[in-house]
Amino acid sequence: MPLRPKKTAKAKKAKKPAVRATAKKARKAKKPAARKTAKKAVAKKFSAKKTVKKQKQGKSKSAKTSSKKAANKRVAKTPVEKTTWRICPEISQSVLQTDTWKKGDLKIEHLKVYRTGWIIVDQLPDLSGYNPDEGINIFEEFEFAEHQLHDGANEASIFPNELAAEERARLHALSEAELEDEGWTLESVTRFKGPLLVEQV
Repeated sequence: MPLRPKKTAKAKKAKKPAVRATAKKARKAKKPAARKTAKKAVAKKFSAKKTVKKQKQGKSKSAKTSSKKAANKRVAKTPVEKTTWRICPEISQSVLQTDTWKKGDLKIEHLKVYRTGWIIVDQLPDLSGYNPDEGINIFEEFEFAEHQLHDGANEASIFPNELAAEERARLHALSEAELEDEGWTLESVTRFKGPLLVEQV
């Protein structure tokens, strides 16, 4: 009979440390779990921020590329084709160039006839009042950036009567620069005469 209470006392003593041990383990287990969950939450916040930034960057890039493509399409849609016309005399030797040198009351004319010539204009001119016998001064009547004269011949010079033959020969031998140095000024006129040919090029 006296042995029974001793056993129960030992059993109670043995149970207490087991309860304490489980409580400590539970506390230890709870602390790291809480820390881990907190870290996970922070990590989620950072990842959320990164995804937002990536989305924003993607949107801005797409807007830029779309605007560039739109600009390129606009440029490609509006090609400008320039239309030009070529004007030349129909009859050979109908291009006349007259160089007039003036000094005071004196005047010297040099005439030169070309076999043919042409000009390129950007706008179709109105030639309704053109007189084929009189011709047209191409440098006054047309605006052009390109022209050519071919095969000049039949040159002639007209001097004033008051100049002696020796002075005429001397002046005829001078170059344009030398005439300018002596005070002569030049006025040049190039005329197309006869019927004109106008064609689109």
